[in-house]
Amino acid sequence: MMQIHFERTGGFMGRNIALDLDLSSLPPDQAAALKLLVDESDFFNLTELRPENPMPDGFVYSITVETETNKHTIHASELKFPQRLRPLLNDLLSRTRTR
Repeated sequence: MMQIHFERTGGFMGRNIALDLDLSSLPPDQAAALKLLVDESDFFNLTELRPENPMPDGFVYSITVETETNKHTIHASELKFPQRLRPLLNDLLSRTRTR
């Protein structure tokens, strides 16, 4: 069991987006690809970041991943977003565009 909650707030227009994914409800290939992105980013070992002073009109991202044994959240502005999380972020952003 793995669930992912994703939010993007801020931006010039202030259009917030959110996405909740339960990997067990996705096709197996998509669920495996998302799990791999989480694993490759070493998500559960990342320090929880909080944006201190986001740039005006900049985006702030929040990703929460929950399994049977773990729950971890990362918050970061677009300028401070961890590089190793970019592939997961890009995947989640593309899923919000296709909804």
